[in-house]
Amino acid sequence: MKVESFGVRTQNYSATFKHETVEEFVRGDKRGAQIARERGIDYSTLRKWRLEYDTRGVEAWTKPNGGPSTSEDKIAQLERVIGQLTVENLVLKKALTLARSAPKPSMTSSTP
Repeated sequence: MKVESFGVRTQNYSATFKHETVEEFVRGDKRGAQIARERGIDYSTLRKWRLEYDTRGVEAWTKPNGGPSTSEDKIAQLERVIGQLTVENLVLKKALTLARSAPKPSMTSSTP
């Protein structure tokens, strides 16, 4: 049985586009599905980019997968990870503050 390709074309996105998209996702202002829809990408692609970004930072799209070549590169990569984690912590703290300040549903008893 012969399997034919139906002209499926993969899109190549710039490192800048990927970085901006992932940063928008990390900030948490919008849901991932909304960001994917607005930017014309699949949600699974956005999740994949996020994992790449969490692992290797911006280098995920700009350098070969060989990893940092010098100790300065390694330090720069670790500083980026610290920055990413700081942003994520700020988002989580904001979400926690909002969740705590949300009005609680009233628990009224209707005893006859």
